[in-house]
Amino acid sequence: MNQNIVDYYQTVRQDKALQAAYAGCENFDQIIEKAVDEGRKLGFSFTKEEALAAGMNFKALCSQAANDDELTEFELEMISAGSISPGKPIKPEF
Repeated sequence: MNQNIVDYYQTVRQDKALQAAYAGCENFDQIIEKAVDEGRKLGFSFTKEEALAAGMNFKALCSQAANDDELTEFELEMISAGSISPGKPIKPEF
């Protein structure tokens, strides 16, 4: 997994304002677009395809970014809303 995505996600986990930027996302494709755009603004370089691959394996992304921390409130909300399922791949809407 691209280390820039892991580093960006570590930033998202701790930044409430950045988490709020995802509030308007209605589907997985919008989450991916937002991640690439917001990541680029903060100096993280990764492609839409790399973000999609990381999102498809959200459990691994959380594991790498969390360093054995518990899921954040943001992650729990994403999972409970059905946007992300940590143990199951996501089928993007094309």
